[in-house]
Amino acid sequence: MGSLNNMGSLLPAAISALLSGCGTDLVSTSSGQGGSAGSANSGGVTTGDTGLGDGGNDAGGFGGMGGMNGNAGGNGQGGAGGAACAGAAVKAELIPLDMYIMLDRSGSMLGPTGESGNGPTKWTAVTTALEAFFGDQQSDGLGVGIQFFPTEIPGVPDTCTSNAQCGAGGPCLLNACQLDLQTGTLSPCATDLDCGFFDWCVPLGQCSLNNNYVCELGAGSCGALGSCEALTESFCVSPYSCSAADYSNPAVEIGTLNAASGALKLAIAETEPGGATPTAPALDGAIQHAQAWAVAHPDHKVVAVLATDGLPTECFPQDIGAIANLAAMGAGGTPSILTFVIGVFGQNDGGAQQNLDQIAQQGGTGSAFFITDNQDVTTAFLEALHAIQGETLACEYQIPAAPDGNDLDYAKVNVEYTPSGSNASETVLYVATVGECDPADGGWYYDKDPAAGQTPTKILMCPTTCGKLQGLGGQVDIEIGCETIVPEPK
Repeated sequence: MGSLNNMGSLLPAAISALLSGCGTDLVSTSSGQGGSAGSANSGGVTTGDTGLGDGGNDAGGFGGMGGMNGNAGGNGQGGAGGAACAGAAVKAELIPLDMYIMLDRSGSMLGPTGESGNGPTKWTAVTTALEAFFGDQQSDGLGVGIQFFPTEIPGVPDTCTSNAQCGAGGPCLLNACQLDLQTGTLSPCATDLDCGFFDWCVPLGQCSLNNNYVCELGAGSCGALGSCEALTESFCVSPYSCSAADYSNPAVEIGTLNAASGALKLAIAETEPGGATPTAPALDGAIQHAQAWAVAHPDHKVVAVLATDGLPTECFPQDIGAIANLAAMGAGGTPSILTFVIGVFGQNDGGAQQNLDQIAQQGGTGSAFFITDNQDVTTAFLEALHAIQGETLACEYQIPAAPDGNDLDYAKVNVEYTPSGSNASETVLYVATVGECDPADGGWYYDKDPAAGQTPTKILMCPTTCGKLQGLGGQVDIEIGCETIVPEPK
């Protein structure tokens, strides 16, 4: 992960589930003039009755996964094979994917992009990419919700004349520590105790000839900018929430595209960049909401997407290791929530890429999508979104319903994979849990183990098989009605 290649093009070209005749032996033989054996599968075992091949002009036989007939059968007796499975064909579909996007709207998003800094702001470039993604035909059926960070504490006013008006967002910037103010640093305070030893809290003013400059009231510190005049009003210094609960409450709830596109675009249009970067509560809230949504929608895949242009500057923890641990807890939680990270930074990123990679790695997605602001940020960001969509979708499938209306026998489901450009399929062997996935051969498993009395909702691919699907593409077939093939005992 981390490449900006459009992984959407690597999805399986066709996903179908076929109910076909099947045998129970992995390898079959045939005899007679001109006959040929049915295809064989290796590496797996299943149990069942033994049957006889069909007759015809040439000898042939059942063989391999699914008990498919060999070439035209003859008058001679076919090779050993299993009895055919009966039923009707059903169609499998990919698991619905839902994204909860946590989008940085801090003041630094107003920085320029482009080779010479003459491109759109990062905010404009990123939101243009998002709006294109919401309306893209490739995104139809995808679920998307959004929240922005920082988000303001409810009830904090835009301006204030007293600390009491600010509440939890205070103090009101009416006073600052004197020694810091003399060195050009503004440290808000309410009393001398806020300034430590050998310093004190003094009232602020603004210079009469340029009110963008603050000064110590009565100290004549404005010089050529005039006199220092008392502030009539100011602003609350900490208006932004550090509560994960505020970020778990979406600006737009997850909805299916492109029906939800209008609400998502409106939310972006009504949002302006400003403020600091409270990464920890924003990510924590995103994961919390994604988990709650996944619990309510167990047949969906839900992921968190953190899109940011800055390292943490607000709220605690600000240590990257601690923030990455939040992502790790999400990936290891129940249900598991993967965290994808998209960063937009300058060429001299100050270690930002390594930091974002750490969050992505702990979040189960390998590495961050890292975009430098001298690029075409809109195109790169859109490619990152499609890559996230492609990487996630390739590895999880819905469980088809039994064609006869009866309860599905989870012990009679098999997965076949045919790589792109090949006519030969291979059986993906079943393992009970992700912990039993073979590092070399891969496999598939249910999200819940039916042998433990649980009811599965998804078919999941082991990491090795998932990587093959993402890298090679091809066709995945899910076959119902034949004994599930498992790895041979070692």
